[in-house]
Amino acid sequence: MPLSRRIDAFDKPVHPWSMKIVFHLLIFSLMAVFAAAQPAQPPKQESPAQIAARQAFEAAKTAAEAGDAVKLRELADLYYAGKGVTKNLGEAYKQYLASAEKGDVLSEATVGWMLRNGQGVARDYKKCLEWYTKAAEKGHVESQLGLAELYYNSVGLEKRDYATAYKWYLIASGLGSKEAKAFIPRMEQAVLKEPNVNAEQKAAAEKAANDWLAAYGKK
Repeated sequence: MPLSRRIDAFDKPVHPWSMKIVFHLLIFSLMAVFAAAQPAQPPKQESPAQIAARQAFEAAKTAAEAGDAVKLRELADLYYAGKGVTKNLGEAYKQYLASAEKGDVLSEATVGWMLRNGQGVARDYKKCLEWYTKAAEKGHVESQLGLAELYYNSVGLEKRDYATAYKWYLIASGLGSKEAKAFIPRMEQAVLKEPNVNAEQKAAAEKAANDWLAAYGKK
């Protein structure tokens, strides 16, 4: 190649795109240097309340290791609310279940609630019914209302059972539930009659509720 042509090849102007690439690389390099020169941010300090909550959680976790039903429930409450620990409904359900299996009525009711709503566990109406019944038989009014509602609306059941729902509403009302007391007249007007409930079924539900309340009053 002639010398003149070789000189022409090297004297060609730089393409504008090449200049842009070089410019952006320079900017990125400067930004990286600037970022590296910045002092590391100190870790966020916990407030006194956060420290106390974390310590309370650690104490509750240690206390629950012995397997006491109440301590297990208290630990579950902290997981459920996210106090002193990251909120964890799955772990809360696990601890409530462990407490419920030891007979803690509040945990039995909560397990039923979480199963019904799919909180921390897959929704399971059949198991919900079982745990609600355990708590309801021990006199837990909210579980009695929940149980009555399941029977009334046929949640997890093949068909509605108005007579059994009526029984549990009567029991809850007898234990002071204003909600149950207000709902019973509506049942009497709407469903406590043929073809939903016959007179014999209604009378049997009323007797069962009265017998339950009498036995509970003697405990």
